[in-house]
Amino acid sequence: MMAAMESLHHPDGVAVIDTHHMGRAHVVASFVLLGDEPALVDPGPAGTLPSLEAGVQAHGLTLEDFRHVVLTHIHLDHAGATGMILARNPHVQVHVHQKGAPHLIDPSRLVSSAEMLWGDRLEALWGRTIPVPAGVISTLVGGESLRLGGRTLRAYDAPGHAKHHLVWFDEQSGAAFVGDNTGVRLPGRSFTRPATPPPDVDVEAWLRTLDMIAALTPQWLCLTHFGAFNDVGFHLADFRERLLQWAELVRDGLRHGRSEAEQIAALEALGAAEIASLSAPERAVLAQQTGDLALSWRGLARYWQKRGSA
Repeated sequence: MMAAMESLHHPDGVAVIDTHHMGRAHVVASFVLLGDEPALVDPGPAGTLPSLEAGVQAHGLTLEDFRHVVLTHIHLDHAGATGMILARNPHVQVHVHQKGAPHLIDPSRLVSSAEMLWGDRLEALWGRTIPVPAGVISTLVGGESLRLGGRTLRAYDAPGHAKHHLVWFDEQSGAAFVGDNTGVRLPGRSFTRPATPPPDVDVEAWLRTLDMIAALTPQWLCLTHFGAFNDVGFHLADFRERLLQWAELVRDGLRHGRSEAEQIAALEALGAAEIASLSAPERAVLAQQTGDLALSWRGLARYWQKRGSA
């Protein structure tokens, strides 16, 4: 699918902070909700906290000025810095899905699961994740509203990429903070890509989440990987098409009894064909946004095997 390139602007009252993950631009974004009660949406990994701090300072703020951290989900690239922020600023309240809250309080299982994916690169990639005090956590299941001064955020249960995922809709700016539920994208490029690592990818639930996001009629989609996009109709349609294509490729490989290596190679070949027109630096950024495609294959394979559809 093709469309005109999106605007590089951002929603009114929302700042996009590039955390420069591993020294590279356009990999992990955090969002600052500006105004009389500023908030952080997805502060990013612990290892990029210095870059986040520099980014908020560019908007006249410090980490001590925030009273709210709003999380789409608890994966380390989105929420890993939360404990470090609380160590600096104990007055912050953290808003997170009910299913994710226990793993903020005790991140040992989350870190162990991430270590299975990333091995000895874990701390170099994401930094050191520390616990979040239970008393500062506000849990949500979807359907709640959060008042931040003159701004109202509405929370929506949004499984698909993860079972503990929320989408937050900002009534003031018309922005939907979607985490990973509309994939990843490079600024200035009309191309989306799924990120489907284990353990709880659910394609059927994901399609319902995409329908829910569309029904909100947002003016902007705010992606952690990377940035704010206002060509919402194109983006949702392009992502749905690619997610279904990837899922069907994996299911077909399982049905035909192909080896894991053969199936991963097939997904990598599809991925390479999709990005053939990108420059080498852009391909490197995209690879960092999504991680190894073998991880995405494993997430989709796990989904089909749990359903007995293979």
